[in-house]
Amino acid sequence: MAARKEWTEWHLTPRGWEKGATRVHGQGNTWVEEPLDRLLSCVYQEIETDASPEVKKWSEETYHSKKATEVEQALKKYGACPERL
Repeated sequence: MAARKEWTEWHLTPRGWEKGATRVHGQGNTWVEEPLDRLLSCVYQEIETDASPEVKKWSEETYHSKKATEVEQALKKYGACPERL
C-alpha cells in the first residue's frame, strides 16, 4: 500500500503547459476540466511506500492530438511534460 500517492495532470496547449486535476496526500482530488484546445496530456506521479523510503517518480501520456505538426511545434517551444506536482 502506498504511504503517499500524489499526481498532477498537465495539458499542453498552444499557450504552453496548463495544470489540470491534482491529487494531494491527505487532501484528496481536485478536478479541473481539460482545456478544449489541448494538444497533449500527461500525468506526473509520485509514490512513496511504507516498504521503501525511495520516492518513485514518473509521467505518462494520457492524450495525444491527431494534429501531429501542432504537437511537435508546441513540444519544441514549451518542452516535455513538467515533472512536478
